[in-house]
Amino acid sequence: MAEIHAADLEGERIRYNDDTWEFTGTLDVKRNGELIHAEAKKPDRVRKNRGTLSFTLQNPPASINPGNLGSVGISLEERDDGQYLVAARPNATNTYKLDSLSYS
Repeated sequence: MAEIHAADLEGERIRYNDDTWEFTGTLDVKRNGELIHAEAKKPDRVRKNRGTLSFTLQNPPASINPGNLGSVGISLEERDDGQYLVAARPNATNTYKLDSLSYS
């Protein structure tokens, strides 16, 4: 597990499960880089205001290394088949698809 702050992602909004979620910028890289948990909040509600959006690696076995994140840029992409986080490093780019939400 490695927690990082993605300043470029902070404040970005995404629609999931008929709600709008706003990224806090805090990401938690899990399971050898195969999973990214992104903290988010609903900008328009008080109850069940916080959640964790889970993104799963789409191009295994290559992933970001949670033990040595190095220089990684994180961006959000919307595609016809869903929402994605793209982790760009100097020598590789990894794509993670949004597949679940848990409330915190």
